[in-house]
Amino acid sequence: MRIVLRKAAGDDLPAIVEILNHGIKTRHSVGYFVSQSVDEMKDWFEEHTGSERYPILVAEENKQITGWISLSPYRKGREAFNRTGEISAYIHEDYHRKGLGQMLLDAILVFSAENSFSIIFAIVLDRNTPSIKLLEKNGFERWAFLPEVAEIDGVLLNHIYFGKRL
Repeated sequence: MRIVLRKAAGDDLPAIVEILNHGIKTRHSVGYFVSQSVDEMKDWFEEHTGSERYPILVAEENKQITGWISLSPYRKGREAFNRTGEISAYIHEDYHRKGLGQMLLDAILVFSAENSFSIIFAIVLDRNTPSIKLLEKNGFERWAFLPEVAEIDGVLLNHIYFGKRL
């Protein structure tokens, strides 16, 4: 597997949305019920690709996007939180359990440290065991627990905030 990591570019949005939509269909990694369209994700994408501070990093193999991770502001517009960022990551279903999540996480943590972030966190549904294991393996700690704040297919789920000091 020859994976290249790079910042997302304009023509990457359809592949990013496709990978996100697979996560929506699994109903264990994101709170959306309905697949997102490229048009619906365009503003989000442009905010990230137009920002040096809050990128989307993509993993690419043979010109195919295999996964992505984004760094987003926490409490956007509130300057007191400028050193804190939130990460979200999604991996193409054909690339699960191949170390791609670790590669993307490593890259965004390096980027974050180099760009004056001191706190990174991820918000995870409690049924998303692979993400929880990856975060814990990389020194993220459970900082907050929101009981039964989500409901998917009649099942109440918890949100867990994982944080890491850089």
